[in-house]
Amino acid sequence: MQKFKILIILIFLSTFSYAQFSVGVRQGYGMHGLAVLPGVLTQMQVSYWRPNTGLVVTYVNAQNSGLQFELNYAQKGWKEIDDTVPGSYYTKTISYLELPVLSHFEIGSGAVRPTITAGIYVAYKLSETSDSANFSHIFELNKKYDHYSQKIKDLDFGIKVGLGLRYNINNKLAVFIEGRYDIDVAGGRDIFIDRPNDIEASRLKEMSASIGVVWHLIPQKKNDNSGGYVPKEDLYDN
Repeated sequence: MQKFKILIILIFLSTFSYAQFSVGVRQGYGMHGLAVLPGVLTQMQVSYWRPNTGLVVTYVNAQNSGLQFELNYAQKGWKEIDDTVPGSYYTKTISYLELPVLSHFEIGSGAVRPTITAGIYVAYKLSETSDSANFSHIFELNKKYDHYSQKIKDLDFGIKVGLGLRYNINNKLAVFIEGRYDIDVAGGRDIFIDRPNDIEASRLKEMSASIGVVWHLIPQKKNDNSGGYVPKEDLYDN
């Protein structure tokens, strides 16, 4: 048993010795909305763009796969307008502290590499606000649903999937762009603390794009047993 433990530790250290450890920042915007049943409540929705920003920590092994952790400040919500009334709108904005844990994959061995991320996230609501103008007639029209006055749950969770490109400027620095789709599950079938009248299900939806930069604190080293893997140092030595 002792020999087995030592073997596991040696395998781990060997894997980590060829890995890349990076930290960075990201900034982006998301297109948000509210998916809700019955669908009649979505007819007046328009795209609602809100910002997100955060810290990124990435571990990538010699086979270009690993994990990505983030700590993000993200705003979500939705917007409705009535085209028949000039200046009519309603917005709900929810601010979250968000913690995604993602699988991270890089494709290829060049300086420019497609990336794939996928995983789960948990978010804690920091605040929520609503704003409106010339919208009282819609409040009255939809008063039986009562969702405009309902509070949002404090805890949110879901799934993120993303596609992007990473450009390794050298063995210390990289920049990236990424598009993501968030599948929000909101703790069940509703994002609201109390299910509004006659609403069967509700969740937030988001498509986002971001740019960022990461610093390779531990660059990848050449692995002689990697089966053809080309390390970053061989591609763009300083």
